[in-house]
Amino acid sequence: MLIITHFKKGLEKWLQMSTIHRRAIAAAVDRCWKCSSSEVSNMFFCGSCGTIRATSKEQDFFKLLKVNKEFKIDSTTLVQNYRHIQSMIHPDKFAQKSEQEKAIALEWSSLVNKAYRTLSKSIERGKYLLALSGVTISEENTSIDKEFLFNMMDVNESVEDAQTTEELQKIASKLSVEVDELHSNLVRRFESNDMEGAKETIIRLKYMLNVEGIIKEKLLQLNLKS
Repeated sequence: MLIITHFKKGLEKWLQMSTIHRRAIAAAVDRCWKCSSSEVSNMFFCGSCGTIRATSKEQDFFKLLKVNKEFKIDSTTLVQNYRHIQSMIHPDKFAQKSEQEKAIALEWSSLVNKAYRTLSKSIERGKYLLALSGVTISEENTSIDKEFLFNMMDVNESVEDAQTTEELQKIASKLSVEVDELHSNLVRRFESNDMEGAKETIIRLKYMLNVEGIIKEKLLQLNLKS
């Protein structure tokens, strides 16, 4: 009895490893992990057997969510495509399927969520576009000019010194105009393929949006006290 139990466990482990191996090979050659067909009904399902296809680590987020690869995207289309895709590959849809299919559905759902989080936020979308072009932003942000940094320090001090909602709203209003200008500038940078200019603009935006967040938090605290 003990020998049979060990044999069953060994067989299950072998089958599991065999499936993982098939999935890895299928993903590498863009074939169905189950039937080895290269026929595709859409990005997610095999056109031959209908099984959910293996994910790819190299998946382009823009292609995944079916939006144009550019900074200025249609947010309504992005949301609609995201919801439609999740309705097809959400893990709950595969509750009665095999363990392999459940695992793949979970991988797809996680990847689609990550893609949506990235493309739905302007800074993350910009950073992703830069990364696709081989441009990265370091944590130190040493490329930003000193005048801008000094200006941001002054704004931060003004926020810290502000004691009323009126003072904070005045700072926020001015900052909002500058943020809108930077967003417009960022669109132009990407449209002209000026990646270094886009990088600098994103760094500036990060600083300003961080200050906006601090202002919102302080306004909330003041409102709670009043």
